[in-house]
Amino acid sequence: MENKILLFASDMDGTLLGEDFTISPGNLAALKRLEEAGIQFVAATGRTYYDAATICGKHSLNPYIISNNGACVFAPDGKQLFGRELEPGFVSGLVDYLEKEKVCYGLEESGGYIAPKNWAEVFDQEVSRLKAAGMAIPEEKAAFAKHETQMQNGMRMVGDVREYLKCGKAVYSISLITYDEEVFRKVGSWISGYQGAAVCVSGTHNAEVMYRDCTKGQSLEFLCRHLGIPLGSAAVAGDSLNDLEMFEKAGLGFAMGNARKEIKDAADRITAACREDGVAEAIDWILTDKGRGF
Repeated sequence: MENKILLFASDMDGTLLGEDFTISPGNLAALKRLEEAGIQFVAATGRTYYDAATICGKHSLNPYIISNNGACVFAPDGKQLFGRELEPGFVSGLVDYLEKEKVCYGLEESGGYIAPKNWAEVFDQEVSRLKAAGMAIPEEKAAFAKHETQMQNGMRMVGDVREYLKCGKAVYSISLITYDEEVFRKVGSWISGYQGAAVCVSGTHNAEVMYRDCTKGQSLEFLCRHLGIPLGSAAVAGDSLNDLEMFEKAGLGFAMGNARKEIKDAADRITAACREDGVAEAIDWILTDKGRGF
């Protein structure tokens, strides 16, 4: 019996989006072909829901969205289907720790990204410290990391994050922006006393603190169940460690040419790099006879 792909979930940064945070004409045209074939498109991202939905809306796309690295799932009409917020006391304690340790961070709600007013200064100080210690961090990479944060739709800078927390908005994940892997280990050690919390690495300079069971893979499973689609009929595309569980659960996995080795090893097929429309290549493979009976 032939398998048939009914749902295609794609990571955004490093997979679907270019370095200008837009969807290329080639990838967009492929997504339209996917839609015409009756296959459900899902955006699966570490970005907040508002940010991801705004980017998709600018390209006339209205997909289901797995946001905050899997901590939230939203329907095309904006209805939240799933969400697991971090416990307020945990968020407050972690903010105190990150402020004390001078770690660049942001709070990820569903409706936006909240950053301390001095976040760029903290990031620059860390880069200077790492360079002085001998780490090679090209200027363009450091500039991109800052630009990536500044360009998020719904980003707000506040003078006092502790005061902001009193508004009671749900925080689903806390972003760490750093090139120092020791920071990930230290934060991981700090949160080890809180059952279920984990550091999820999502890029070369990004990680999110969230609940361990709120992954893209878990939310993909939830969404497939909600839509009545077997996991074996889901295809996924990605490039980084936060995509790995989707590859383990889905019937078919496409790793971008620029993906980490762990993702390529888990993939069924390796496409061209993100900047060369790897997502379009994956979709076209799905839509041809080669994509049946995989």
